[in-house]
Amino acid sequence: MAVKTGKTALIKAVSELKETDYTKDPDLYNIYQRLQNGRKQFGEIFDKNIKAVMQISSLDLTMQYQTEKIVEISQNVANATETIFGSSSNFNGRTNNQHEELTNTIVEVSSDTSNVFEKIQTGQEELTEIRDLSGQTIDISLELQSDMDQLLKILESVSSVIAEINNISMQTNLLSLNASVEAARAGKAGEGFAVVAEEIRTLATETQKLTNNMEQFVDTIKAASQKSVKSASNTVNSLEVMSKKINSIWDINSENQQQVSKINDSIRSIASVSESITNSMTEMENQLRTSTSFMNQVSSDLKQAVEPVVDIEKTLDSTVKQMGIMSEDTFFHFDNSDFAKYVRDAISAHHNWLNNLRKMVETRTVTPLQLDSSKCGFGHFYYSVRPRIPRILPIWEALEMKHKKFHKYGTMVISALKNDSYSEAERIYREAAQYSKELIADLEQILQSAED
Repeated sequence: MAVKTGKTALIKAVSELKETDYTKDPDLYNIYQRLQNGRKQFGEIFDKNIKAVMQISSLDLTMQYQTEKIVEISQNVANATETIFGSSSNFNGRTNNQHEELTNTIVEVSSDTSNVFEKIQTGQEELTEIRDLSGQTIDISLELQSDMDQLLKILESVSSVIAEINNISMQTNLLSLNASVEAARAGKAGEGFAVVAEEIRTLATETQKLTNNMEQFVDTIKAASQKSVKSASNTVNSLEVMSKKINSIWDINSENQQQVSKINDSIRSIASVSESITNSMTEMENQLRTSTSFMNQVSSDLKQAVEPVVDIEKTLDSTVKQMGIMSEDTFFHFDNSDFAKYVRDAISAHHNWLNNLRKMVETRTVTPLQLDSSKCGFGHFYYSVRPRIPRILPIWEALEMKHKKFHKYGTMVISALKNDSYSEAERIYREAAQYSKELIADLEQILQSAED
């Protein structure tokens, strides 16, 4: 009876996986060892499954986030394409009409500028002829002025000669008068001499009349010549002023011709570049629309690729929960040290999540963040395992609502950032950081109880 009682005690110890003296029954000890190894392996499998489902959840979150980003980028590219090139329903493989019209306008302006350049060039040639003719006129006028000056000099000489002749005729007249007086004194002998003297006096008188007329004629010519010289001088001065103005206009026109030539060359270059831009924009439109379609297809493919990941996540999560139910059995239950390890991991995951939320607020950039409380590092473990320590059960059960509320702060921060409400995002983060202290305090209390 004593032997039976001892064996019953060993069987009970084996059923509770308690250490005892199994030397009396090596078979039971062997069973005990196998069960211990099985529980250890079960714990390792559970740990690997927890890590796997957490990684799958993280992968699912990242893939969904990247898919949403690709969809957003695709939509932005599509919107930009429609803004630049118009609706895809009007797409005909060419750039929009506005740019074509701009290119045609530039070509027309280039043609008009060429016409203006040709007209300026024609005007420049005519100005050149006028300038040359003006120069020739000045030269002729200068020669005329020189000739008139020479004529005045000749007239001065003629006046001098006339004055000499007039002086001689006056002297001759006096001599003839004296001769007539002497002839009268001589009587009969001087009659012939008197006739000669009278003829000489008549000739002298006629000579004086002639020289007087010539002097008046020369004076008239001199007056007219002086007027001509003055007129020629004024003409030369006017022609010189006009020539200077013509030269100035010629220089300005020449400069304008060069500028118009440069403008014409520039407009031609712009027209060429505009045509190249038109072709490039057509190609860019094709590429943008092709890229939009490609990104839409990629996002669709990614969504389909995520579906197996979601199924795997559900399978692993279900497996972990099933193993959690199994852990309630004595043969598979976790040691308190194992439970404490998962709680420490939960505290670390909690700090990491809050730190990622802080970085988003500081950088004002939305990054992948787990918002589902059942899929975070703590959530998978929480919904799979129930602690075996009675005094921590109330705290454990109260964590669900607190944990859900904590994750809602992430949703509110992301919404504020997307609306550019950065001050509101900072306020929500500070509230989340304050609220997290209560969660950490509960987890540390559970950890302390598990370690005790």
